[in-house]
Amino acid sequence: MKLVLTLSILFVSIWSFGQNYSTAVGIKGGYPGFGTINAKHFIGTNTALEASLGGFTNAGGSGAFVMLDYEINSALESGFSWYYGGGALIGFTNNLDDKSLLHTGINGVLGIEYTFEEVPINCSLDTGPFIFFPPNGRFAWGGGLALRYAIR
Repeated sequence: MKLVLTLSILFVSIWSFGQNYSTAVGIKGGYPGFGTINAKHFIGTNTALEASLGGFTNAGGSGAFVMLDYEINSALESGFSWYYGGGALIGFTNNLDDKSLLHTGINGVLGIEYTFEEVPINCSLDTGPFIFFPPNGRFAWGGGLALRYAIR
């Protein structure tokens, strides 16, 4: 019984140092979308799901999208970590002719983040490719800067 208790305490201690927060919620700007609601939640010691919900306006019209990424995180130094992963997105665009277009695709992500120790703030910067499926198939490169409230 003492061995089980000792191993449990050791496991929880190691797990808690693997990440600085469990969930972070805030805003993210970049491509796609220049002002999205963003959330990141750890589902394991070094794995997380990141979701973005937002809209955009450009010369071709306006639209909205939802994007979900699976990320693998690795600690660098105190507060710093880097991550990589990928996911999927779905959205629509209403062009200037009031014609709605559905957009689906996949994306990759590579980024770095910092979580402050003194205040519950998390910042991240990431980049990666987007592949949109037909009928509006194309390749694009995007990225973003997120500012989130970290829940420990």
